[in-house]
Amino acid sequence: MSAFTTQTATASTMPSPISAELPAGGGAGIGSLREEAAKAGLIIGSGAIKGMTTDDGRPPNYLAEPQFAQVLAAQFNSLSPENDMKWQFVEPAEGVFDFEGLDRLAAFGEAHHMQVKGHGLISGCCNPDYLTAKINNPGLFRAAMVKHFNKIMKRYKGKMDRWDVVTEALETMGGGLQHNDFYKALGPDYIAEAFKIAHNADPKAKLFLNENLVESLPGKRQELYDLVSGLVAAGVPINGVALQMHETIQGPPPGVITEMTNFFHSKGLEVSIAELDVHTLDSVTQAQIYGDVVTEALNAGIKEISVWGFTDKHLYTWLPGAKPLMFDENYNPKPAYFAVRDALRNFVAKTPATQPVAVPSKGQSKRHFVTSD
Repeated sequence: MSAFTTQTATASTMPSPISAELPAGGGAGIGSLREEAAKAGLIIGSGAIKGMTTDDGRPPNYLAEPQFAQVLAAQFNSLSPENDMKWQFVEPAEGVFDFEGLDRLAAFGEAHHMQVKGHGLISGCCNPDYLTAKINNPGLFRAAMVKHFNKIMKRYKGKMDRWDVVTEALETMGGGLQHNDFYKALGPDYIAEAFKIAHNADPKAKLFLNENLVESLPGKRQELYDLVSGLVAAGVPINGVALQMHETIQGPPPGVITEMTNFFHSKGLEVSIAELDVHTLDSVTQAQIYGDVVTEALNAGIKEISVWGFTDKHLYTWLPGAKPLMFDENYNPKPAYFAVRDALRNFVAKTPATQPVAVPSKGQSKRHFVTSD
């Protein structure tokens, strides 16, 4: 999911460490999603965090905004980039890497005791000409993937413990695999190849397949079941499925999140909600959807929920007039925030106390693989 906005930042320096006790823009007393999640050992994160500079026309460095940085650190224990890791941004010229934005995100996570997820190793968009020029030579194309994955994953080994390796493999409305650049070069096996390459680059990292709209489209949901089942049966080193959950007008049918979670858990895989936002035209409906999604996800056994940005100051929407995030443009919490906070509190109230999720995990994933490259 790519979301470009026209907001600008005016500085590029790293904010000083911020206490998770600081209140959000709405003032003291609203509580902290991070504090509630820690009580039950949950990951509550925000994606679409941009660390890139602005002097070359690319998206802004949100972390330069003191209030953005304050709310992010106070409310979340995890973060992930939006476009900073897409191929053309991180390796704009072959063999020439631009890690400024990703380094900034990793440093912010470390400074504020947050986990950092790598997002966007393979995407349908943002592939540079020098890569697409290799489509007709599968050997060269695969070699470029190996070099690209190794360079990125080894740089952030121990700093990013889980990765969205392949994003949006299926056609948007269903109908099979997208015939993206990777499919054109390597055929349908490119997904398995990508996971094997990523696993070899960092054998301890958790590797996820990231997909959208499966909660709303039964046919596409079955395609995802079939795709993932095939990968697991073939011994591909996949550790989990990341459900994007960009909701528009209405939420998913009740029970669908539970169904999907049960299915993937039965395959030995983790399930996360990776990009939650809610595009509606009224705040009451929006809050209800946020609360329902988080409640069902937690009850189904999902341990990681990330929203796709948190302030409408940097919103992206395909629904004119919608403001899909939990904080308004001035960082005040909206009804959606309180719905998520209360869903967490209700879950924590019935969950035995556990170790807080506050620092990057470095343990083995559920499934361990030995592969050769």
